[in-house]
Amino acid sequence: MTKKKLILIQLCIAAIILIAWEITAKWAEWGIGYKFVATFFIAIALGLFAVLVMLPALADKVGAFFFSAPEQIKPDALIKAAAKVSQGDYEGAIKAYRAIASEEPENRFPEFEIAKIQQDYLHDVDAAIKTFEESLEENEWPENDAAAILFRLQQIYLESKQDEEHAKFLLQTVIDRFPNTRHSANAHHRLNEINKIA
Repeated sequence: MTKKKLILIQLCIAAIILIAWEITAKWAEWGIGYKFVATFFIAIALGLFAVLVMLPALADKVGAFFFSAPEQIKPDALIKAAAKVSQGDYEGAIKAYRAIASEEPENRFPEFEIAKIQQDYLHDVDAAIKTFEESLEENEWPENDAAAILFRLQQIYLESKQDEEHAKFLLQTVIDRFPNTRHSANAHHRLNEINKIA
């Protein structure tokens, strides 16, 4: 509420009190007509006060109760990490993603982001490979996550290291670990593509 509005409300309250005081002082002397008019104006004044002052204040309180956050919203850790990447603080971003990975070991996203930063921004392909290989060794990933990591790893070996044999080995690993799955079918298809290129 603004200062002007607060002063205006206080002046209105003072005026209503003063008028009510005058009315009560002369109430006994007045006839029925004056009493009716006075009661009518008092009702209008109280109604306006309720509509213009009390209801908006009550609506603000109710709105604040239902729609305001109970606590201050903290920026999401992933948003903070992504912000560090956009600011060029790649080491800080890797540190932030590692913190997320330690808090959410079932989440593969930080591992992919760390490897992406290492490969694309720091131009350290070996570090990206190490990130994925350590992730596979240290975590019991569900099928989809493990397959995604193996596919990404074989892509790095094939495209960045030009190590076709190791890429084929990783695809064969997918076939052996996840037989009769779409991952196995995708790995077979990729192997055929590599063999045709060769």
